[in-house]
Amino acid sequence: MFKNYIAQLVLFLFVITATAQSKEEQSLQQQFWQEGTPASKTLEIPEKWKNESAVILYLSEYYGFTNNGKKMYNPSSIHQRVKLQDKAAVEYFSEFEYKKDQKIGFGLVNFSREKTTIGIKIIKQDGTENILNISEESILQDDTNKLAIPGLEVGDVLDIFIYEDDYLKAFSGYHEYDPQEKVLSTVYPVSYRKLSVEVENDYFLNMESFNGAPKIKEEKTDRRATRKYVLEATDIETIEFPRWYYPLTELHAIKFQVVFALKNSNEARANVFLSEKDAVRKGSVSKEEILDYYGGRFDTDSRRDVKDVLKYLEKKGITNKREQMEQALYYIRHKSYNRFVELVLASDKGISNYPMLCDKDYVVLNENRFVNYMSGLAKQLEIDYDIIVATPEYEGSIDDLLIRKNVAHGLRFNFPKPLYFFDLSPHVQPDYFPKYLEGTKVFKLNVKKNRKIDDVLYDTLPVTTAAENATVVQNNITLSADFKSMELERNSQFTGHFKTEALNTYLFFSDYINEEFAHYDTKHFYACSKKQNKSNTEIQNKIEALYATYREEHEKNLKESVDSELDAILDAYEYTVIDTARYSDAPLSVKEKFTIKGEFVKKAGPNFLVEVGKFISGQVQIQEAEIDRTLGVYVNNAKTYSYNTTITIPQGYTVVGLEKLNKNVSNETGSFVSAAIIENGVLKYTTKKTYAKRKYAAQEWKQMLPWLQAAYNFSQEKVMFKKEQQ
Repeated sequence: MFKNYIAQLVLFLFVITATAQSKEEQSLQQQFWQEGTPASKTLEIPEKWKNESAVILYLSEYYGFTNNGKKMYNPSSIHQRVKLQDKAAVEYFSEFEYKKDQKIGFGLVNFSREKTTIGIKIIKQDGTENILNISEESILQDDTNKLAIPGLEVGDVLDIFIYEDDYLKAFSGYHEYDPQEKVLSTVYPVSYRKLSVEVENDYFLNMESFNGAPKIKEEKTDRRATRKYVLEATDIETIEFPRWYYPLTELHAIKFQVVFALKNSNEARANVFLSEKDAVRKGSVSKEEILDYYGGRFDTDSRRDVKDVLKYLEKKGITNKREQMEQALYYIRHKSYNRFVELVLASDKGISNYPMLCDKDYVVLNENRFVNYMSGLAKQLEIDYDIIVATPEYEGSIDDLLIRKNVAHGLRFNFPKPLYFFDLSPHVQPDYFPKYLEGTKVFKLNVKKNRKIDDVLYDTLPVTTAAENATVVQNNITLSADFKSMELERNSQFTGHFKTEALNTYLFFSDYINEEFAHYDTKHFYACSKKQNKSNTEIQNKIEALYATYREEHEKNLKESVDSELDAILDAYEYTVIDTARYSDAPLSVKEKFTIKGEFVKKAGPNFLVEVGKFISGQVQIQEAEIDRTLGVYVNNAKTYSYNTTITIPQGYTVVGLEKLNKNVSNETGSFVSAAIIENGVLKYTTKKTYAKRKYAAQEWKQMLPWLQAAYNFSQEKVMFKKEQQ
């Protein structure tokens, strides 16, 4: 009904405003629809794509960057022509929406909208063209402008352009535009695709194609001060983006970023890899450029800067070098990161205008300062280290580094088993750096004893094992006598990357912040004095009331998460964090209790079928369309899931069908193993599912399928609780 209403409204607007187009709109229609190239006017599709839902006949994007010293002009456009070949495509393309400063329509990213002009034309199979004059008409719903495109039919060609006439004021003479990273493939095949970036002097452009995509070429422009760079691709097959996949690692892709730097002083402060000359495209970053860029940005902090950490380590009597760095990370996690949370909340919620810490034992950390601070500490403790420059695997290889914002900085402390620190987070663990960096090729910046960077080498980061990243769950289940409900107690332990994730899931932030205040004997900002005044007491009460509200939301979200995990509505859910283990590599331990009513049990005459497989949580179900795969598989890290389950057998029943719970599927890619026994009136079964690697080649997918399928099949298994004969 709503779509039909909008369609009628838009059609009505078209009828009454068809002659009210501005000269600018008419000019743009002329530009995109009349003066285009033959490729932009084609209506024919290749024979091989006759059975596709839709075919993108033409897709062109343009991004321009010019300035007059006071304003930076950034016109941009997208022009797309699509052949609709079935009802699914008609439905998909019948509604068009966009938000300010976000993606518009079918992929255009707008930087800072000043004025948007949209043109929509429907070309019927008999050649009739219907132009919708709706550039100024839209329906605003939930901050989204929505346009319905009326009258679409199978066989139509939909021709759309969006033109953005944008600008920014050049107050400082420097501006970094957000980087753009795109794969060329879409869910529909593309006959012709083009992306153009035009830059004027004072703009620096990083731009390159990757993974075998067509090379970028320079085209002549009408102005001497501008350069235009273009990527053109044809005959792009459709791609169904599968699970566990990083598109930028394998598919044809393009990345670019533009920086405006008016003066030499602006260039010096740039946080990007600049080309030697403005308006000249930069397509790669060499080891020498890494040394040049980072050599002047990293410097060790002084003893004065790190004195509070040194005092803490001395007070605790910690002398082992590795332990010193581990405990130092925990210390600054509190001092310079987590305890700022309540200050931010107090300020944002108007509880305190200028909340201040009670001490000055902290540093303001950004990505460079973290490296400088920790290297300064290592220098004072006489610990050898190197600086690591890495990129997440989902951004592609370090060999293809181009966008500076894709870089992750860190330190490697050169113990027999190296220790890597990359960043701070609420529950950072010294032994586990971000999982998306595991096994990646990196730049290692060698640091000499004088703490100066003297060379850049390639290195590879280590990987964790499936044993290190483990979730171990003990389920103890008691069925009611009538089988209508069950009581479940679940004790879980998490290690490795699972531990970090589970800490974020289970711990409420005020609990771990208060834990840290007690652990480090520091004070809340409202309790700096031994005697609190009335104002401080009011602040404390308001903070605690705010926390109580957030706690309710946290507990609601946690229950819903477990509901979703087990695919059931839980009653009387409660949980207890037994051991946070936030200051060691011990497992996080959590205990949960809840009741499940009317789920997982079906009556079969006098007997009951119990879905025992449901208690190993949701398992991956591989669809038929996923069986054949030509792309790699990326699961971030090796991992193990272990479940040990006991079900007390109600008196008067025996269990039938136990043999279905014994499975053993294993190969070098992973495994699923399960076993079941009955002992002392209790059904006991164990399962263990192992992902042996963090990533797999496409040809290994066939080897993964058997144990993935075995795990899913187990999750669907039932056993019969059979009524004994009287």
